[in-house]
Amino acid sequence: MSTGPWLDVPELARAGAAWHGVLPLDAFGRLKAAVNTAGDVDVALKFSADDVAQARVTGTCGVLAQVVCARCSCAVEVRIESVIDFRIVASEAQAQALTPVFDTVVTDEDIVAVGTLVEDDLLLSLPEIACEDWDNCANALELQSKALQLQESQAAHEPEPTKGPFAGLRALNLADSE
Repeated sequence: MSTGPWLDVPELARAGAAWHGVLPLDAFGRLKAAVNTAGDVDVALKFSADDVAQARVTGTCGVLAQVVCARCSCAVEVRIESVIDFRIVASEAQAQALTPVFDTVVTDEDIVAVGTLVEDDLLLSLPEIACEDWDNCANALELQSKALQLQESQAAHEPEPTKGPFAGLRALNLADSE
């Protein structure tokens, strides 16, 4: 469950108000577990009512965090940014009716924790490949070098092929590839 400031979303939407704050990463349980670092989450939200008086939330949120790059398996510090634009609805049925057109957050409460509003967007913004320039990633170059050394070591220790019923086919295959 998210902690942190609690906002009266319908009231803020009616007033066309905005909210800005900096929250500790501890207020976002799932996000903190995913990035395993300390930091602050910067959140800037604007509230409004759309054409059918549905509460709309727009804005941005971001955090500087360490994530594990799926390519090099190393922790890399990246800025995670998310653009917020969704409607607040009270039921899954309302969400399904709006989902093809709008993103939604389902809550039957008027007063909602900021983390509830933005944590999913931040989680969806986590990069899979955190290294910005894979070709120049020092971690990737080191891993590639180790993989090449392992391949060479394994090739050096491979036994010579023995003569067998298919030895002639192997020779033909090698001749064709040259």
